[in-house]
Amino acid sequence: MSSVRVMSPSIKTSSSARPVTVGSAKHILDIFLGAGICLLLAFGPLAFGAVQEWAICVLEVGSMFLLLVWAAREFSKSQPKVIFYAPFIPALLFASLIAMQLLLRTSAYWYATWSQALLWGAYGVIFFLVTQCFYQTAFARGFGIFFSIYGFFVALFAIAQEFTSNGKIYWVVPNRNLGWIYGPYVNHSHYAGLMEMLVPIPLVIAMANLYGKPIRLLFAFAALLMSGSIFLSQSLGGILAFTVQIGLLVVFLAKGRSCGRLYLLGALCIALAAGVILLRPHGLGERLANLQHPITRGGAGMRVAIVKDSVKIVKQRPILGWGLGTFSIIYPSFRSFYSNFFVNEAHNDFVQLLVETGIGGFTVITLFLVLIYRTGISGVEEWRREHCAAMALAALIGCTGLLIHGFADFNFRIPANAALFVALAAMATVTGASTHANKPH
Repeated sequence: MSSVRVMSPSIKTSSSARPVTVGSAKHILDIFLGAGICLLLAFGPLAFGAVQEWAICVLEVGSMFLLLVWAAREFSKSQPKVIFYAPFIPALLFASLIAMQLLLRTSAYWYATWSQALLWGAYGVIFFLVTQCFYQTAFARGFGIFFSIYGFFVALFAIAQEFTSNGKIYWVVPNRNLGWIYGPYVNHSHYAGLMEMLVPIPLVIAMANLYGKPIRLLFAFAALLMSGSIFLSQSLGGILAFTVQIGLLVVFLAKGRSCGRLYLLGALCIALAAGVILLRPHGLGERLANLQHPITRGGAGMRVAIVKDSVKIVKQRPILGWGLGTFSIIYPSFRSFYSNFFVNEAHNDFVQLLVETGIGGFTVITLFLVLIYRTGISGVEEWRREHCAAMALAALIGCTGLLIHGFADFNFRIPANAALFVALAAMATVTGASTHANKPH
């Protein structure tokens, strides 16, 4: 869907001052909004995944502030406009379902659902703002460059921290939960989830013809380092999801008969394997060997039991579910096994969605994803030559990685990762729609 920019007449100041136009002020607000969205998304992973209350507050307040800035920009124009996209419909339906849980008090714990509703509201605002601000090629290009550089330095820090670790995050923050820390995350799988979404950005840019060869090699190196950190984190879910992502990229390359790019991708994979073997991270071999027996040796046995218990929970409230954010509260009453550990999540984002929002919530989220992929895929044909199409492809591959990982973990319950996912979903929607609209018909 294309949009039309309406430039207003200039507003003159004194004769000695430089004239200020409404159009230039709008351009400044555009840049402020674009930079603000990128910085807000970059903040979450650095704040331990934004899982603590203060970080969640920053995410929620920051998104609302940027929404107010966007509203001020629009209402300063003679003709305010909102660019509408099809995924808005299931997003609004999901919001209505959560509102019903709150208003009808069907939630097992009203306050937990209210808190999660505020957080998901922030996700919705981020999705909306990205669709309204990143439809221009310049902003799509800036988004790709920013998160390629950002992902590179986060991965560099994570690797450096691993080989110089004192057991603390940032070498100073105690690991009170005794989690498997990696990078700025308490859980190594959640770090892998972040990289699954970020790696496709420099990787796709390196495969496209958007820059000269030296610049493309820099993007390829950034993608190589970021990919390596997924393996060094030893997240089996992350490794499997990344493998699927590479397979998906191979499909697009093969479809376009890009033999040279296939060779480049193969060279990157060989370099990745060589780097991992050279670094020899302790325990990675044993972790990979567990994939041969995922249930008995891979640690999936308890997760399978949780899924089976969750099916029983869904049967009791199949339509609207038990309330967003209530899984950890209701699960102890249904747990079929003994454990000293507190089961805070289902370790399967799709099952947990069914438990908390029922068939209704699961259906509208599925529709949301279908519309995202439908819009995104329609605009990726020219990804080798157009920034918008390249970003649509990178966003789709990034979203696919986290969705695959979601079958064995709970990355969507980590605010930083969930916020980045909805931003990528919005990028796939808006850049895919913009590219499709500009095609000759």
